[in-house]
This record gives sequence, C-alpha cells and structure tokens, in this order.
Amino acid sequence: MTGDAAPGAEAGPATEGQPPRRAFVPATGARRPPWPEEDRHRRPSGKDRPGPWRPPPGTWAWTAALVVAVVLLALGGGWASALAGLDQAVREFLAPLGRPPGWATDLGRIGAVLGYRVLWIPTVLVLVWTARWRHLLVYLSSIWLMAATAQVVAGDAALIRDVRDSVTGSAVGIILPAWPVIVLATVATGSLLVLTPSGRARRWGWLVVAGLVGGLATVRVALLLDTAPDAALSAVVGCAAAALAFRLLAPEHAFPVTYRRQVRAHLHLHPARVERIRAAVRDQLGTELDGIRPYRLAGSAGSTPCRLHLAEGPPEYLFGKLYTTTHLRSDRWYKWVRVLRYGRLEDEAPFSSVRRLVEHEDYMLRLLRDGGVRVPQPLGVAEVVPGREYLLVTELVPDAVEVLDSGVDDAVVDDALRQVRRLWAAGAAHRDVKPSNVLVRDDRVYLVDVSFGELRPSRWRQAVDLANMALTLALAVGPRRVVERAQAFFAPEELAEALAATSPMTIPRQLARRLADADGDLVEDLRALLPPHPPIRVQRWSVRRVLLAVATVGGAVLVAVLLTLNLRAGGLL
Repeated sequence: MTGDAAPGAEAGPATEGQPPRRAFVPATGARRPPWPEEDRHRRPSGKDRPGPWRPPPGTWAWTAALVVAVVLLALGGGWASALAGLDQAVREFLAPLGRPPGWATDLGRIGAVLGYRVLWIPTVLVLVWTARWRHLLVYLSSIWLMAATAQVVAGDAALIRDVRDSVTGSAVGIILPAWPVIVLATVATGSLLVLTPSGRARRWGWLVVAGLVGGLATVRVALLLDTAPDAALSAVVGCAAAALAFRLLAPEHAFPVTYRRQVRAHLHLHPARVERIRAAVRDQLGTELDGIRPYRLAGSAGSTPCRLHLAEGPPEYLFGKLYTTTHLRSDRWYKWVRVLRYGRLEDEAPFSSVRRLVEHEDYMLRLLRDGGVRVPQPLGVAEVVPGREYLLVTELVPDAVEVLDSGVDDAVVDDALRQVRRLWAAGAAHRDVKPSNVLVRDDRVYLVDVSFGELRPSRWRQAVDLANMALTLALAVGPRRVVERAQAFFAPEELAEALAATSPMTIPRQLARRLADADGDLVEDLRALLPPHPPIRVQRWSVRRVLLAVATVGGAVLVAVLLTLNLRAGGLL
C-alpha cells in the first residue's frame, strides 16, 4: 500500500473488508501564493441571483376585486335577492325626482352610445405625441379586449351573432347587465393611469373616474336599464381589469408617466439602480464609486452613457455604458429594419441576450485597441442584474471634446483619417462615425461607441466609414481641405468609392442633421473634387428580404383590419 500512496498522502488504519483510508497532507514546503487582498472578493457572491417574480404592490387586491365581481355577475339572480334592499334603496332615493328629465336621458344615451367611443381618442393622441408606445399598446389592448368581450357576450350585430355561435354553439346573447359601464370604467381607469403620475394628481383623478362612471351608472339605474348592484359590480370589473393590465404589462417603475419626449435608451438612474451599480462595480471590478451621473446623452441612442465618479483617484472619473433588456429589444428592432432597408449586404443576426450585447462591445474595444485604433481603454464589465442589466466600464478620456468643438486643424484632420485607415487595416468597421463619436484631445483623435462595430465587414461598409468621417471633417474645415489631407492616406479612387456609396440611409442621424444645417451640399461638393464613380447601390434584394418585407406588410394590414373590425364590433368606432 505504501508503494502506491500518492505524494502528500499518508495511510490511515484499515478496517475489515475495506481498503486503508488515506488522509491528505500538504506537500512539504507548499504554501498558498500571496494574493492581493482587493482581489479576493471578485467571485460572484451568489446573493445577486434573481429571485422569484413578485407582482407590484396592489396586484392581488385588484385581482381579488375582479374575480369577486365577475363571479357575482355570472351568478346573476342567485345572489341578487341578498342585495335587493340596496337596489330598492337606490330606487326610492331617485323616486322623488320623478321621471328623469331630458338631460338625464340624453346623458344616458351619450354615455351608452358615444361616451367611451370618444373618451379614448384624446388619450391616444397624447400617448402618440409623447412617444409612450408601451402605454399606448396596453391602453388600446385593454379597451379593445373589454369592449369586444362585452359585445361578443351580449351584442346583437350579425357578425357578433356568428362569432358567438362559433364559440358557444348558440347565437343567443348572454345577459350582461351594464356592459356600457364596464367599457366606460375601463376607458376612464386606463386614461387615468397613463395621464397622471402616481401621487396627489392620481388620487384626485380617482375621484373624477368615480364621478364619471358613477354618473353613468346612476342614470342607467334611474332609467331602469340596470340594477344598482349590477352597475356597481360592472364598474369594479372595468376598473380592476384596466388596473391589472397596467400593473402587469406596464409597471410604473419601468414605464413612468412623463410628458417629455425621451429616448427610451436613456434609463432613469434612480437611487435603487445607482446602488446596484455601485455594489456590482465594487464587488466585481474592485473599484469604489462615489457617484453616477448621465453623460452626453444627446450623442447616444442605443445605451445609457454614465460618468462614474471614483471615490479615490486618480483618475477622477471613468466612463460606463449601461445595457438592459430595453436596449436588447431596441437592437432587435433596429436590425430587423436594417435587413428591410439594406438586404443581404447588412444581413445581421440580433443578439440573443444582454450579456452577448455588452460582450460584443467589450470585444470590439479590445480588438480595435490591439489593431492600433485609438479607442478608450476597456476596464471590464459589471453584472448589475444577472441576465438583465450590465455595465461596460472604460476610461473616460480626460479633457476630450467632440471633434467639431475642438478647433479642427490639419493635425486633427490627419489623425482622424489615420484612424479610419487603421480600421481598414484591422479588418473592422465602426459603422457609426458621427461628430459625437469622434473625440479630440491634444490633436489626438479617439473613436468611441463601437457597439455597432463589425469584424470583416463588406467593402462598401468600410467605404461608408471613410465617407462619414470625411463629411464630419468637412463640416469644420470644408470639402477641399479634407480631400487634400485625405490623399496622404487614401487613393483618389478610394475616396470616390466612399462618396459613391453615400446616401441618406448610410449617414447617421446626428451627422445628417448637421449636414442639413450646413451651407450647400457637402456630399456633392466632395464628389465634385474626386474622380467620377458610378453610384454604389447599398439596397440589394434577396429571398430573405423579400419574405420579410411581404410578411411585414401583410402583418401590418392584417392587424389594421382586425383592429378596425374589433373596435367596430366593440362599439368604439
């Protein structure tokens, strides 16, 4: 046994029928190598794993109210006798008024026929103006669902009878008391939740909703159209359904009510999120942060750029880009649109997760840095919320300004063009060259925001990088000076090719706005200084592009037709 024992192990006493036990003994002289104290806690703590999903506060109360109201309405006469006293009390209270006056009858007719048909339109206009698309989708969906359900259950139109016959086997309508109250309560509650932020304004708004819905219910009870219990329960159903839809599909902490048009990529750095970021950077990157602030939001439309204030310097600041599932969805929509616009030349696959999205930018930074392109030094990635939020940390180039604010001279022009030549040599493309992504510090040019970067791109995509850089510089020094300096790095034919591939769809939005404000047509001015070159078509048709275009147009038409039919069946058109 001793001959087979491994080094550092000694035999233990043997028991009958079992081999001797061996106890591990460290080899003589072996010691744990010294390890920096600040690096001992870099492993995930395990405490930041996402727990089970919990609904927003108040969800269970609204759910209980909805279930109870629906059950009581479904039971119908089985429980009505228990509240016969309430209905009788309401009728006796309204009896001294005699027959409802003409205005009351008109109000009842307006509320049942026109009220909810009109009330939702101003709200939709406000949501479109403020670009709150999630609110708009949930708002219209909840109204359509409640109105369509009420019509399918109790409607009298030929289409409704056919639908009901195919679903229930009978075209006979189900008695659904006070369905106009249900729809009006849904519209009123949804309008309140998307038009008023939580707080005092919303609390007063609930009084307005109660008055509006209660007024319609009272008139219908006075006209003997509904009983008081049915009207009250119908109001609860409509209010609870709308409230649940917004709590589950558009919670206010993620989709706040605001009247300022905002870029959805710019997330709100609320105290809870800031604390999570600070803890992640401290535990995973070993850096203590003293504060986090938004940084240069005007130049970013695909992430949330942040300036990270270090607790101990130098340096005093770092740069961070926060990516979440919101940016992942935006990236998928962006690439879907690009396939439609560019076809096979820009056949790109969307990222499968937020982790892959941030990994790509970190990889491109390191690739370009190793290829000689001057980019900010990458410092690591912090996992803020596993699977949902990540922070890319890089150096913040000190005293750097956008190229158009730097007083562009020949040294800056030369270095900017040199960076494009190095991109070509590295076999990469930036794909988002614009003034906000070209920074200058002491005549040295830095390319930032490489999230759209591409390895081994097509020839025309590299040419477009050159064209966009030339246009950016031409805004500062003019086309002739750019062409003169560019010939030290590129052949005239390469410059002509770059301008031949330029079109409105290849120019980033910020650069396009600057070109529109400039005197003259800089694109044509540059082309006039270069050898003639036939235009390069960047839109190419492929089987995938044709199928995607047909599916998109067909889907949009189908959704429009179904929405129109359902709104008409639901009484909203």
